[in-house]
Amino acid sequence: MRNKISIIIKFVIATFAFVGVFVACFFAVRDGYSHWYKRLFYFTQQSNLWIAFTCLTLAIIDVVELNTGRRIKKSWLYIFKFIFTISITLTGLIFCCVLAPFAFEGYNTWSFSSITTHVIVPVLSIVDFVLDVNKINLKWWHCFLGLIPPLIYYIFALIMGSYNVDFGMGEPYPYLFLNYKTEAGWFGFVNGHPPMIGAFYWLIFLIGLILFFSFVYYFIRKRVEKHK
Repeated sequence: MRNKISIIIKFVIATFAFVGVFVACFFAVRDGYSHWYKRLFYFTQQSNLWIAFTCLTLAIIDVVELNTGRRIKKSWLYIFKFIFTISITLTGLIFCCVLAPFAFEGYNTWSFSSITTHVIVPVLSIVDFVLDVNKINLKWWHCFLGLIPPLIYYIFALIMGSYNVDFGMGEPYPYLFLNYKTEAGWFGFVNGHPPMIGAFYWLIFLIGLILFFSFVYYFIRKRVEKHK
């Protein structure tokens, strides 16, 4: 029964993520973006697609296993699920705690696509990660793998910004804390609204946050699997 619930949750995660990203792209121009595909330059859409494809694949494999009785090796997919659960957690947390409170006036902060990609998908992904009955066999060093997608995106954003590529809103950066061309630069501090700190400090903060959730999820899974 619990396995069937996990399968349903995975399908729901994939559905909400795909629909949320599609709606965000469909209404991109209405929301002030120059082109619909610019939405895909953002970590929000990318992390939703990563978790969606992973959950959809795992759900299909679980359905096949239930109906055929065959066991399909998928431990590596669960490592990806662990990594992308961390990424989607970062998406939801940063949006709700950092971006939404300081969103500029007129921005449709809590639209349908925003709620699905920043709240529903992250929450369901965490729930599914904890409740999944499959043994993941996580190792402590897997926690550091959670850094890979955000750091790749960070490098991507910096490269795009160095060439002044527009992320769709007329700015060469996707998020304010990735903009090293502010008065704060890389290592400065500016007391404004919102207050600004250097891009380097944001990088250190994000690395610490990612590692924190990586080890929290690691110990949660170890405890869950120990009691099964």
